[in-house]
Amino acid sequence: MDIQINVLPDLVNFSLQIAATIVLFLVMRHFLFKSVSEFLAARKERIAKDIEEAKLQREEAENLRKEYEARIDEAKNEARGIVESAKKRGEELKDQILVEAKTEASNVLAKARNDIEREKEKTMAELKSEVVQIAMMAAEKVVEKSLDEKAHKDMIKKFVDEVGEAQWQN
Repeated sequence: MDIQINVLPDLVNFSLQIAATIVLFLVMRHFLFKSVSEFLAARKERIAKDIEEAKLQREEAENLRKEYEARIDEAKNEARGIVESAKKRGEELKDQILVEAKTEASNVLAKARNDIEREKEKTMAELKSEVVQIAMMAAEKVVEKSLDEKAHKDMIKKFVDEVGEAQWQN
């Protein structure tokens, strides 16, 4: 048995193989190349469109994020303003209440002083009346005679006016 090994290819088979490949390529190109090319072009266009849409959505999302951050900052500033306004109003109310309390205390004190002054005058009048009665009784005893009512009153009045006023003022 003799085995022959060919290192070179068989030219007939090789030529048939090349021709079949070229025919297959031409048939596939004619039937598939156009539709595959259109499919790939459409896919490429769809991908580009999706990428562009994604960029637009990202920009829109970024704009919305910035807008919401601005609104949040605005809300925080407004809240700070409300708190500061409330504190200021609270301070004003506190000051107003203190002023009203001081005014009321002054009024109560003035009224109390007026009441004390009236009571003092009333007490002085009562004391003068009692002193007049005591003076009349003392004068009656000293003189041992009954003076008429008008003379008693004049004498007591003169006594109270001269002596009593100086003592009662102290």
